[in-house]
Amino acid sequence: MSLRCAPRVLLFLAFWLTATGGRAQTSVSSGDWVGELRLDTSTFMQVKFSGSDLAPTAKAQLPLEKRWDIPLGELRIIGPIVSFSIPLASDTAQFHGALEGDVIDGEIQRRGGVGHLHLIHRMAYDSAVVRPLAGNYRISSSRVISMGPMDEASGWLSFFDSQTRRGGILYAMSDSVFFTGPSFSVDYPVAIRATIRRTGGKVTGIQWHEIGQRALEARRLDDFSQEDVVFNNGNVRLAGNLTVPRTTGRHPAVILIHGAGRTISTRDFGYWSAYFAGHGIAVLAFDKRGGGASTGDANTATYNDLADDVLAGLTMLQQRADIDPRRIGFYGTSNGGYIAPLAAVRSNGRVAFITVRSGSARRVGGNISYEVGNDLRSEGFTDAEVKRGVAIRQRVTDFVIGHPVITTQSWDSLKTEVAAVSKERWYPWSRVLWVPHIDPADKGAVAYVDKLRSEWEYDPIPYWKKVKVPVYVMLGELDRSVPSAETAPMLRAALAEAGARDATVRVFKGANHGLLMARTGYDREITSLRYYVPGFQDGLVSWINTRR
Repeated sequence: MSLRCAPRVLLFLAFWLTATGGRAQTSVSSGDWVGELRLDTSTFMQVKFSGSDLAPTAKAQLPLEKRWDIPLGELRIIGPIVSFSIPLASDTAQFHGALEGDVIDGEIQRRGGVGHLHLIHRMAYDSAVVRPLAGNYRISSSRVISMGPMDEASGWLSFFDSQTRRGGILYAMSDSVFFTGPSFSVDYPVAIRATIRRTGGKVTGIQWHEIGQRALEARRLDDFSQEDVVFNNGNVRLAGNLTVPRTTGRHPAVILIHGAGRTISTRDFGYWSAYFAGHGIAVLAFDKRGGGASTGDANTATYNDLADDVLAGLTMLQQRADIDPRRIGFYGTSNGGYIAPLAAVRSNGRVAFITVRSGSARRVGGNISYEVGNDLRSEGFTDAEVKRGVAIRQRVTDFVIGHPVITTQSWDSLKTEVAAVSKERWYPWSRVLWVPHIDPADKGAVAYVDKLRSEWEYDPIPYWKKVKVPVYVMLGELDRSVPSAETAPMLRAALAEAGARDATVRVFKGANHGLLMARTGYDREITSLRYYVPGFQDGLVSWINTRR
């Protein structure tokens, strides 16, 4: 490909060669680049370069367009000059621009128009830079920024502003400057810039600058200590960290219970360890079995296994002099809401309380059908298509639960039913694409189906009916992963039957699954959300601290 550079780009190249001797300060292939693509309309764009400047490759993400891993073609990096082609919805556009410092900027052209692309450099993740920043930073007597590394953000810093209720993910421009975008999943334009203050190499605070407002100084609080801990459930070694307030005496404690995710979760629950500890509550966060530094296999573990992992942590906490053994409880999020009542019942009265965010009262298999229906609605499918998608998903669930032993003949009949809908446009969202790949003659495949069966038939209600300790459940009115309108009365009835005298099931108006302020609750709007509902975080710690 011939390089077609605007005159200003050629002038810049000449200047750069003279000033730097051909050496760029920032390598294009280092870290990610995020920014704004303006061509007809404006949209957020992320580019990941790999390889070297001599043999580069790159892929782009356009989250607002729901386009992922778009290969960039005709990629050239010559000194500061960067050019590539990118396939768009109806055409292929050509970009010609230049790297200057930590910015790539230039024109993007396609038939019928010329636009602009501006990208800023996002430093490659470095745990040695990120993890030491976890903590609480006080701006004023009524405003603290809590932050910590988060699994779902690939280890980057999840933060929570106690006054504005703003949440988000902080990414690094350098080891001293972090930033977040206007909402979750959209990192540009920069909405908040956090500059790390250090004295003698020690982090002492941050400058918190919300763009368009006055920059504020926040002092780092020395309000907790954190140590690595190890405990065992049989031959499974579980590793995590324990965060303990620096206040004197024995402290109440919560054990964080993982939800389900695409990867095996670790101890990185975001800002929660710092936030809880800042309110006088110790926190045990551990790597789920098979993840991080923990042994075992999450793919073969049953719900009983996961509950017993939590109880092994409970045993460890009860033996510590800085923890009040009579005030140790659980905080389960999402799928962790299934594990919490099971672990409480198996604890034989040792757990002091249960708190849950967005946990379902449905059987697991039935709840997946609810999720599939809302996934399809979020993608804009018709009611008739949603009905068919949910039907095949529920059919697979009922089949697996109803066949404790699968045979080639029976499974072939299920594969035939799935194949009959495999050409439907909604099929990729039905969560049954795995069915044709199961061979009943394969012991590994059969074990996989057996594992699914044990999960899908799990019903939390019989366990909630045995819970007598204080319970605080938080649900979102607009939760599209948990049927809150159905779950709330089911849990209240189960806890009443159990004789639980201190039980609250609270439904937050206008909240989604993560208890963010939402309009519809569907996944498609996550890119516009940034504030949590009032009363979520502060209400939770207040409830725990008043249980004696």
